[in-house]
Amino acid sequence: MRRFTFLLIIILYLIPSVNVHAYELLGGKYRSPNSLKYWIDSSVIHAGYEARAAYGSEAFDSSPLIGTTRTYDASQANYKWWASTKDMGSVVADCINYNVNWLGQVTACWDCTYDKSQLRIYLPGFQKLSWVQTRETTAHEIGHALGLDHENDVRAIMLSEGFLNDEYPQSDDWNGINAIY
Repeated sequence: MRRFTFLLIIILYLIPSVNVHAYELLGGKYRSPNSLKYWIDSSVIHAGYEARAAYGSEAFDSSPLIGTTRTYDASQANYKWWASTKDMGSVVADCINYNVNWLGQVTACWDCTYDKSQLRIYLPGFQKLSWVQTRETTAHEIGHALGLDHENDVRAIMLSEGFLNDEYPQSDDWNGINAIY
């Protein structure tokens, strides 16, 4: 019995030393996360979602590692929001991270250090969401822009399917941001 107890104590001592993270990372990140700028295209404004795009863009700003401001000059923006009338079924928004080289060539990347993100709202599906779900969706897409991947096993706005019906980043989302930056 004493051997079993000793073995159990050793095992329990070793388990906490294993480093386990619930959040998922895409492997990429912004070069300067504390000086990001976002721009909102007129397609988003005319659709009535300017405030949602602005909210999502600033959703992670309470972290001392992230700083975002709005710009009205698209050439200065890191995040660029667009709206599309294309029906993508259950996909209501997406994000593509990319770099632009000195020749102006665009390269999409998820596992590199990048400077730009394109965020698109697909209006047919997005318009069916509640007010809270639209804010959660824009914050979710900015999570991708910042390098977070989808989650399935924890409470996070980075869920791969469905909604929390909570527009604020959760502790797992913050843990991911802290791990990246």
